Amino acid sequence: MNEILLLKTFTLVGGMLLLTTIGARLNKDFETKIEGIITLSGIILFIILVHVYGNEFPMNFFCLGCVSLFVGWGIGPAITRFGKQFKFRKYLEKIGVQAKRVEVKFSFSWLQERPLKKTQYYFKDSPEVVYEENSPKVLEFRQNFKEEVLSKDHDPYSMKWQNLVILAMSLTVLSVFLTAAIVWFSSIDFGFLGVISSVGIGILAIIRLKKSLTQKDDIYSLPLTVIGILHFLLLLIYDFNRMEEAMGRGDESWETAIQISLSLYLEIINLFLLILELLAHEA
Repeated sequence: MNEILLLKTFTLVGGMLLLTTIGARLNKDFETKIEGIITLSGIILFIILVHVYGNEFPMNFFCLGCVSLFVGWGIGPAITRFGKQFKFRKYLEKIGVQAKRVEVKFSFSWLQERPLKKTQYYFKDSPEVVYEENSPKVLEFRQNFKEEVLSKDHDPYSMKWQNLVILAMSLTVLSVFLTAAIVWFSSIDFGFLGVISSVGIGILAIIRLKKSLTQKDDIYSLPLTVIGILHFLLLLIYDFNRMEEAMGRGDESWETAIQISLSLYLEIINLFLLILELLAHEA
């Protein structure tokens, strides 16, 4: 079997992940909403350009690199946000405060009332007294959290959070090797996963977008996160299967390597973020 395509693909994926790491290190948070919109627009634009200039050197490499940098620029704030949520939960545990999710009715002008979930806080020794998300008491918790934790260079939860990030990276790497092994050591043609995965990713994207745009609703959902992780594992299997078929045909073109590497890269990034999101909320 021709292994040149394999070498090209993983060289590109490795280079993209390196550029993404650099981008994530440079940007820890979005200062304005415009910056976030520009980052998302840049990712979409250069993904399209990768497909347009897939066989035109050096434009194809340039577009691939730009995708990596823009994704890294967006991942930094995402990791920071997960970290703040994790540290805030640990801080609340330290001061004896617990949180619970409760269903409430929220009225829509174009829909009937539907149940949504919101977070309430209470001290463990007096659970009958609850505080709403924007109540003065919770705002006091958050202000104290900023002063006692976030304002310090080495806060007491940094090491725990770094360990979770490393664990998420390790699980992502392990997932990549396991899915590749399933394809390499199996005689099954996993091409059928293409249509299923494409439909699934569209449905997941719509659900998460809808939740993010719904007032007073939380984008995080344990079932959705777990389903998302399983979904991207299937996508990895599908793309490794694509690579295996291309190698069997003797295809060693840069265009094929770029298309497959872009798909693998996006799946690895999304898998890492979903695993990190799961660990941040459930650890």
